[in-house]
Amino acid sequence: MALVKCKECGEEVSNKAKTCPKCGAKAPKKTSAFTWLVLIFIIFIIYSVSQTPTTPVHSVSSSSSPKPLVTRKASPVKPAWTTSTSKDKMTGKVSAYASSPIAFPSKKMGFPYANVNAWLGVGCNKKDEWVYIGFNNSPNLANTQTKDGYNLIQTRIKWDDTIKKTTLTQEWQSSFIHFRNGNSAISNIVNSKTALLELQWHGEQGTYFEFSLNGSSAALKKIRAKCSQ
Repeated sequence: MALVKCKECGEEVSNKAKTCPKCGAKAPKKTSAFTWLVLIFIIFIIYSVSQTPTTPVHSVSSSSSPKPLVTRKASPVKPAWTTSTSKDKMTGKVSAYASSPIAFPSKKMGFPYANVNAWLGVGCNKKDEWVYIGFNNSPNLANTQTKDGYNLIQTRIKWDDTIKKTTLTQEWQSSFIHFRNGNSAISNIVNSKTALLELQWHGEQGTYFEFSLNGSSAALKKIRAKCSQ
């Protein structure tokens, strides 16, 4: 049993008594354990909040904000024409060649032509110049005229935006077709950026090869210098 003071007269009263035996005032109620737990929890929450550091907010003017770095993508470098030479071991005569980058059909062909590619080229020796289209496999062309040892091909070629008719020749089973008018073809190569050639391929619809003429003028000058020696 514990004694507590009466809140009215100050007399010590048992904590189990309902009223003060001296003045008759009701005895103070005992605080329950649950009440103490709730009170301790509230005090803990208040203490935790007071101890949490606050982050100061600084205003930053737009003038002091770092500007994002603007990076410009470099334009892709187009492959240029290349040159090569060959020498006849028997005669010692030198031939030089200027060739475009490899071109593929604008639409992939079916078997057995799925991997066909081509290039536009100019060849020269000490006396002549010629223009040709080389293929990795012998082209199987339709709508040709058969001549003595070669086929005659009538087709179209577009130099930049100008479409022209042209005549090509192909020796039987050869992997190369040649322009009949080489001088006109060379002039167009030098003065154009692209050449789009139309060919009628057996078993396929119209087949188109687009050749880049980037660097063709420099390549021509180089092979002509070699052929003039």
